[in-house]
Amino acid sequence: MSRIVVIGGCGRLGLRLSLISANKGHSVTSIDIDEERINEIKHGSLPFVEAGAEVYLEQALKSKTLKLTLEYEVVSQADIVIITIGTPVDSNLNPSLEPVAGAIFDISGYLKRNQLIIFRNILSPTILKRIKTLIEDKTGFTVGRDIYLAFAPELTSENENIHDILNNPQPIGTFENESFKITEKFFKTITKGKISWLTPEEALLAKLMKNMSSYIQAAWANEQYLIAESFSANIHKILDATSELRYPNPNNGGPGMHKEGWFLVDRTPFSELITNAFKINESMPSYIIKKLQNYKINKVAILGMTNKADSDDTRSSLSYKLRKALFYQDYNVACYDPYLPEYSDSSAMQNSDVVILMTPHKKFQDLNKIKKQINNSQCLFVDLFGFWEETRQKGFNGILQEINLKVKKGK
Repeated sequence: MSRIVVIGGCGRLGLRLSLISANKGHSVTSIDIDEERINEIKHGSLPFVEAGAEVYLEQALKSKTLKLTLEYEVVSQADIVIITIGTPVDSNLNPSLEPVAGAIFDISGYLKRNQLIIFRNILSPTILKRIKTLIEDKTGFTVGRDIYLAFAPELTSENENIHDILNNPQPIGTFENESFKITEKFFKTITKGKISWLTPEEALLAKLMKNMSSYIQAAWANEQYLIAESFSANIHKILDATSELRYPNPNNGGPGMHKEGWFLVDRTPFSELITNAFKINESMPSYIIKKLQNYKINKVAILGMTNKADSDDTRSSLSYKLRKALFYQDYNVACYDPYLPEYSDSSAMQNSDVVILMTPHKKFQDLNKIKKQINNSQCLFVDLFGFWEETRQKGFNGILQEINLKVKKGK
């Protein structure tokens, strides 16, 4: 088995791969800049919610196949170096190479011949050749002869958990055959999924296109909601009568979705599909607020602040965009999310005039329990997902109102 170093190894992407690799017999060292998080993991606690990962962490620590450190010196002892630091976009929505270049600068002095470098993160396809040149310039090695380089993004399902890696397909992008063969050998030890040899650009496009396909489908589901509204038709009755259409999602942001589309549109003459999907999904919080303006209300509670159900990941969650917009409209805003310590007090919702479901956690399934926590018989419930059966059956397009709130004059 291999000696593996994971740069950014305590993040969601890095730790997931570290734990899988450690449980498959590899000797893994995770490098991270967050000392508090390192200590937390060393003591057997996950720093975030990851379904099924607790068992992997317990076993990795018990077998001593996982180590954690702040120092980069261990790179010199590794057979495989995996980088999980992403590419942000700048204020002009152009990909920034700085974080990745910084990681290369940090490890370049410790790299040695015959090592394999794998980029696991989401990168813009436009910068991959530059990464290769940067590595060769900093080390003096030639990729494919002295050192090996691969781009192998993680392909996960929409409701991902750590077990997905074991069976997911794995694209591997390399500039030449030798790097692919070495990378393939490693991934065969951790996944039974299909492994494909692609160019570096093709491998990243596979990841980006998969993610954007889901994002665009979500935008279409949200547009279906808006179309139904324009006809005064009930979208949830329409969806319940079909078996192929997706339900609306007012919180379809998520990590990377705000930037990944921009990695794809700069070279296509017809970018409207991606850009319009972005506009539709990002506009849903504003549309919800527009609906609230028909009522005389003061306090609004946001139910769920994470970017997906049963997670504590808040990256790019549109709940925060909604919260800010509600503040600007001079509403009294409360937030509740049992997965986030700062929003874990359900009493904050008491006496709310409106509850907006933004993240359909399983812990929210009992609507009667939510009603008791709110303690306001006139409360309006906004559930665009159709998460609650009561919303779909008694509500209209995600609005459930058992006792009518006062409507503003002229409405």
